[in-house]
Amino acid sequence: MQHDSGAGRHLETNGGQIARALATGSGLGGLLILMLLIAAGQRAPLALLTGWAIGTLFAGLALAAVGGPIWLLLHAIGLRKGRYAAAVTGLLGLGLFVGAQSGGSMFSLAPIDTRSWLLGLAFKLAQAAAITLFAGGIGLAMWRIAYRPSS
Repeated sequence: MQHDSGAGRHLETNGGQIARALATGSGLGGLLILMLLIAAGQRAPLALLTGWAIGTLFAGLALAAVGGPIWLLLHAIGLRKGRYAAAVTGLLGLGLFVGAQSGGSMFSLAPIDTRSWLLGLAFKLAQAAAITLFAGGIGLAMWRIAYRPSS
């Protein structure tokens, strides 16, 4: 349906490929939420399964509602390479992570952390970097599924 000549090859996409990419991104987003739950100390199997299911649902909603229009705009202006998909999805993941933090700011720490503010800040920055990279990887995987070389 859509064609792009980038990196010396012709890329195309269609609705089925986009749907598979969105389903894959949703599942990987749920996996990211599952990893965050495990890192937070959650060990109950039902809670982990529920967290993964809800994470998958909300990751899909975020990808479709926020990432979709941005990705569509990039597609329309010809920025269709994997690095753009990774950047958009990575920034979306970072934005959601920062927005989910208490106070809506990555730099606000819980009162218990006031003595070790610098250590707490370094930990939050490391978390944010890891989530951004993982989300960027999700975007790259989605791009690879959505855009296939034409034959």
